[in-house]
Amino acid sequence: AEVGGRMILRGLVVLAAAALGEAWLSAPAHSSHAGTGWGLLSSHTPPASCPGGWRRPERSFRAPLRLGMVLADDKGAVDEVAWRTVKHKGRQEAAAVGEEGLSVFEDVAELGRLLGGTGKAKMVWESLRDGVSPWENREVVTDKARALLERSFQGIPGVSLESVAGDGTTKLLVDLDDGLQVESVVIPNKGKPSAQGVVEPRTTLCVSSQVGCNRACDFCATGKMGFIRQLTSHEILSQVFHGLRVVRERGLPPLHNIVFMGMGEPLNNPLHVMRATDILTRDKCFGFARSRVTVSTVGPSPAAIRAAGDLPAMLAWSVHAADDELRRRLVPTTAHTMEELRDTFKSVLSKRSRQMSTFMVAVTLIDGLNDGEEQADALVELLRPIQEVVKGLVVDLIPYNDIGEAAYERAGKDNVGAFQRRLRDAGFACFVRVTRGDDGNAACGQLATGVTATPSPGVS
Repeated sequence: AEVGGRMILRGLVVLAAAALGEAWLSAPAHSSHAGTGWGLLSSHTPPASCPGGWRRPERSFRAPLRLGMVLADDKGAVDEVAWRTVKHKGRQEAAAVGEEGLSVFEDVAELGRLLGGTGKAKMVWESLRDGVSPWENREVVTDKARALLERSFQGIPGVSLESVAGDGTTKLLVDLDDGLQVESVVIPNKGKPSAQGVVEPRTTLCVSSQVGCNRACDFCATGKMGFIRQLTSHEILSQVFHGLRVVRERGLPPLHNIVFMGMGEPLNNPLHVMRATDILTRDKCFGFARSRVTVSTVGPSPAAIRAAGDLPAMLAWSVHAADDELRRRLVPTTAHTMEELRDTFKSVLSKRSRQMSTFMVAVTLIDGLNDGEEQADALVELLRPIQEVVKGLVVDLIPYNDIGEAAYERAGKDNVGAFQRRLRDAGFACFVRVTRGDDGNAACGQLATGVTATPSPGVS
């Protein structure tokens, strides 16, 4: 009886947390939140009820929202509630909130329950890891399991275009069920000698987490699209499947790293990014080491950064400028000082294991804007406190990739070299990213599809 009572109490706490998160996210937008991402909409209509039987109250304003649709308030209150709710219920659901139909991207135990046996689930996952559709894989997946998939599970979104750049970088245009599209990028590396030895040939996959993005970075093609909608965990993981498929079909080096550096801000899509990274790093699912999955963020708020410390992935911070005024010019949605965001990252990283505390800081260098020695020195001062607690701090310098903005040009090699030396002289590991795929618009900052957000009154 005592055990039963504790289970009932725990269930009530989880439902209360879910209700609290929904209440926050369903509150109408206030004028004080203008421009912070409050009230962003999705093209999907949410289901009538939530897992666990708790019914969502009717709403009359604008369009319906649901948990995981947005991080509603960059000033910190609302997004922390959303993340707390994700932690309580996000990983355990049979299918992500709002997804139509069941997903094959579930852990083996849950997928086995849905398919009627863990053996069937293991067959499906063997096929997925090989980049072969389990709907078509007669050699591995039984007829009965394939029939169940056909009858009850949503399919994997298709790829309508694969464009290969001169360096072998492949950009995939993924077609979503509602007619929207996202891009992901397969980046093969032939391997080369390094100071630590020989780097083995490997492939990196860059995945998207949203259609568009609400961070509005002025130098980024995705930011110019505006926010369209969130990707579900199923849609995120479908990109990983296609990455594995391309690696197999083209004989590329093994897929080694997954980076959330494509379209969208991952921390503005907490439910589905949490679920996706969980499945990516489960041994019997995709089975990637946590140190091989990286979630990159501009750092929407201290609350979002704190909660991201629970992600089973490495963290990366897109800084772009240490100076607050310049940072707001480059990332107009910046709502906190760089010191506030820095101090939060420091706190989060100090609580992580040594293996998981490796931290990358990215800076896109634009000619005459943020590529000077003064900006390099400001970056040193900003990052010094993090360097005190993180042994694996790496600064990644990214020469700007052209998106057709006349006001911006790539920083010159001399300035990039001087910037790098300034950081190295200050004791930081600092590297210049080799531009990959820019001749196919597949480089950092160049991802975008042919659709832009249509703002509604009072909606950012």
